[in-house]
Amino acid sequence: MTRRPVTVILTCGGGPGILAQVEALRCSERYEARIVLADANPASGNLFLPEVDARYRLPLCQDPDFIPALRRLIEAEGATALYSGLDEEMPVLSRHREEFESLDCRLLLPPAEALDRSWDKAATAERLDGLVDMPRTVEIDDETDPAWIWRELGPRLVIKATKSRGGRFIFLPEDEEELRFYWRRARKYATERGLTFQAQEFIDGDEYNVTTLHDTARRLIYAVSRRKFETRAIKSTTTAAVIERRQDIIDLAVTAVEAMDLVPGFNNVEVIADHRDGRPYFIEINGGRTAAQDLNLIASGINVTDLLLDIVNGDEVEPIDHPPGRSGVLEDPQRRDRSVLRHRSRIPAVTVSWSARPWH
Repeated sequence: MTRRPVTVILTCGGGPGILAQVEALRCSERYEARIVLADANPASGNLFLPEVDARYRLPLCQDPDFIPALRRLIEAEGATALYSGLDEEMPVLSRHREEFESLDCRLLLPPAEALDRSWDKAATAERLDGLVDMPRTVEIDDETDPAWIWRELGPRLVIKATKSRGGRFIFLPEDEEELRFYWRRARKYATERGLTFQAQEFIDGDEYNVTTLHDTARRLIYAVSRRKFETRAIKSTTTAAVIERRQDIIDLAVTAVEAMDLVPGFNNVEVIADHRDGRPYFIEINGGRTAAQDLNLIASGINVTDLLLDIVNGDEVEPIDHPPGRSGVLEDPQRRDRSVLRHRSRIPAVTVSWSARPWH
């Protein structure tokens, strides 16, 4: 089969979720992709992957020149598709969708308002109240009494910023003394950085991530659950997860995605299954993007970028069943070797240089 040539720009090129996108484009049997990465940080490691065809530096998404610079990059590269994996950036792109489409460059994102809401944990909890089970949570400020929080939510709890990425600004006090220490730190960040924080009941259990995709007709294309297996207390950024079907967890995640109006596009939902009774609790949702764990989705035969390109091109996409097995890799002797870990162990033999000057 002849592969269709495409040029895809991946912004936030340094993020861990970009690895899945790059891998999917590399192993596509449907598209011959020119892979262009762009990031505000020229030292982001993913920019130097050997599969990348061009690298650019973009302004931060809050910069007034971000959209003009991105337009210039799209025109220079002749890009046909655009993907971002950065929570703060995606609403900006969604608001300028028509500008990109006027350049024949398409993106698959939910409405900007839904992305804004998913970036805010407090707004998310308000939207999902009564629809999914969530840990008990209270918003905290200077008037909140730490002793009261400990009595209400202890003996273990989580303090976290309502707007943050990865494992940033998350604290796990083990006792009331630690709670007061982290409380002071949270109030310091609130003053210095304008952050807001919440305290949440700690659920001791297995952590799951559910990845979903909806097409432009709002149809669910796939929903796959993965169990994280590493032992860090905060496992927000990890590829250490195995595909493991839990229908109750999948149902909770899909309910959350659709109630948040995070369609069309990718989403991933964090869920904890309580060790006491197995009951799943919604923790948070990363709207509009894939996750680092989607590497095992690709290893199981679901190519996320093929699906993205098919959907934005208006091609018919059929729903996909949950992959079998517990390892995330199909046991199919006819499938050619696509070992991500072995592939990643290759070291490029040449020094990577910038393919073009920064866009300012």
